[in-house]
Amino acid sequence: MTTGETNLVTHRVVPPTMCDSKGVIVMADETSGIKELRDAADRGKEAIAERDQLKREVAFMKAGVDTETPAGKLLFKAYDGELDSASIKRDWDALVPASVPVVEPEPAQDNVTPVDTQVSEQRQALAEDSVPVEATTQSPYDQGFTEFKTAWDSGKPKDEAAAKFVHTVLEAAGKGDERVISPR
Repeated sequence: MTTGETNLVTHRVVPPTMCDSKGVIVMADETSGIKELRDAADRGKEAIAERDQLKREVAFMKAGVDTETPAGKLLFKAYDGELDSASIKRDWDALVPASVPVVEPEPAQDNVTPVDTQVSEQRQALAEDSVPVEATTQSPYDQGFTEFKTAWDSGKPKDEAAAKFVHTVLEAAGKGDERVISPR
């Protein structure tokens, strides 16, 4: 150094793993270290998503929801409440009411009058001429799509609009509409 010059070099202690054979600091490992950290973060996110999916499946199993049935599949996809079995079971029971055992009443005494016979014949004639509800109303799938489209066109988020569709179909399934419940 000459007089008047200042020493601007500061000395640092660097681990030998960051230096080459001549003692020069190697910076190439820094970029690969960042890449490894990002990869690890991605793997962590994937593991968390998988864990959350498994927790969801277990919660539905504990609640007694058969996720292999059409109604069970729809509830599994659409449910956004708490993952405790009581909440899931409550929504499942609302969607698919438990069947009530039918108790056959004692046969009534046959006191059939001619008026009863005439009324019965009139009812049968009316029933033969009637059109089933399914033939006169819009399909729940079509109605759900219409509600989806209306919500989507009004600027609602896609998942909220899709929830309208799912709700319409689930509601029809809960009411026993044969057009959305497939026989097993």
